Amino acid sequence: MSDSTEEPTDLSSTERAIWASFRHGQVFDARPDAQGANRPPLTGGRVRADVLTRLLVDGPPALPGRVASLRLRGLQITGSLDLSEREVTAYVELTECTFERPVILAGTRMPTLRLVDCVLPGLRAEGLRTEGDLHLPRCEISNGLVLKNAHIGTDLLLNQAKLFRDRRGFTLIADGLVVERDLQAECVQSAGQISLADARIGLSCSFRGSQLRNAYSRFALTAPRLLVDRSLYFSPAAVHRENMVGLGVRPVIFQGEVQLDDARIGDLLDLDKARLRDSVLSMRRMQAAELHFSPGKVSNSRVVLAEATVGTLIDSVSAWPMSGSDLSGFVYKRIAPRGRFPLAERIAWLETATREEYDPQPYEQLARVLRAEGDPQGADTILLARMRRRRQTLGRAAKIWDAVQDITFGYGYRPGRAAVWLAVIWGLGSLWFTLWPPDPMKAGEGPAWSAPIFTLDLLLPILDLGQETQWHTEGISMWIAVVLAFAGWILATSVAVGAAAVLLRRN
Repeated sequence: MSDSTEEPTDLSSTERAIWASFRHGQVFDARPDAQGANRPPLTGGRVRADVLTRLLVDGPPALPGRVASLRLRGLQITGSLDLSEREVTAYVELTECTFERPVILAGTRMPTLRLVDCVLPGLRAEGLRTEGDLHLPRCEISNGLVLKNAHIGTDLLLNQAKLFRDRRGFTLIADGLVVERDLQAECVQSAGQISLADARIGLSCSFRGSQLRNAYSRFALTAPRLLVDRSLYFSPAAVHRENMVGLGVRPVIFQGEVQLDDARIGDLLDLDKARLRDSVLSMRRMQAAELHFSPGKVSNSRVVLAEATVGTLIDSVSAWPMSGSDLSGFVYKRIAPRGRFPLAERIAWLETATREEYDPQPYEQLARVLRAEGDPQGADTILLARMRRRRQTLGRAAKIWDAVQDITFGYGYRPGRAAVWLAVIWGLGSLWFTLWPPDPMKAGEGPAWSAPIFTLDLLLPILDLGQETQWHTEGISMWIAVVLAFAGWILATSVAVGAAAVLLRRN
């Protein structure tokens, strides 16, 4: 900043008043209803951008006991405000100002910048560095906002901003952005693509109540490798109702694909009541301590959680889109549904997720969690569903044999079923041999005839009850005896294997 106190001679009356307010550190308010002595006396609310540039880069020092600052309200700024690669030391706050041309802050260094309720035909601030905040609340920015590789010393505030796309379709390009504290982008309206690739947020990032729509191209939000030290919110925001008393709730709306691949969230990723429309929500290899996944409305959308890892999954029965989810390699340590989420619905969830290609991992993952949470029966039910889903991938002959295993003993997860079959077959066999008893091997020798004991001797290959070898079967009875012996081997083995598996799983 210059040590000269001389005022340039080419200033308009409004610009001279701004020059003076800068040295006083006062607000210059050009709005028609503004009060005070800092109203422009003659030329209205217009100021040239190059005058503001001179003030900020080479302006006069503050008056004794004052702090120089540029604080303007209700002005129209003509020309291009270009502070690229400059260092600004004064505090800058512009409210309800309209810019004629895009603001250029590429490589600029400044303490704090606040643009509130302003209208800008673009803001290019790649490489911007601030010691404090960058605030852009309720601004309307056409032709895109560029914050690529910017470094914000404290908070970045975009609440209620309206962002319109540039010629490439981007409303916000913030790849490599670093925000030391919070990024607040609540109730933002974006009509294009937001890009936050490789951005790093020191505390939390909030898109509560925002509407991220892109009717022109594929993506509404791309944030691969986003790093948020605490929480990332896509949950509802409380807003004042129009023409009504009290507060309403505005959910997040995604229209267009959302990419959070390889994101790292230190605490919570919150998607509570978010609405997905014609969207793909991709969270491949994402990591978070907790995932709240209970969208309010899902239509024609898909969720991808392939290879993602979360500590706790909090979801709801209506959260998952019927069009399918990719859960391959998705790992979670705990599951806590909101409301009732019956096991049958969990199985339907897994079947939908593996509809295109069979993958046992999602079933095994859920079974592992259920077993760890003290629900071994639920875990066995999930693993049984896994085997039934696997059957759909087999050939015709293999399917038949697989179905037999399911019916007879539930692939070892229902060993009691084999015991029931043994009892049924034993009863039928006993009835047959009661009606059509076989002849003894030697007349007058051998034990007394007992159809139930003879049938049991056929069914239990390990035991010898002294009946099977003492009676001679022929014709149909011979074939029934063969079938009973064969069924006994299968079912008895199934009971033994199933019981051992149950003991192993419980230990």
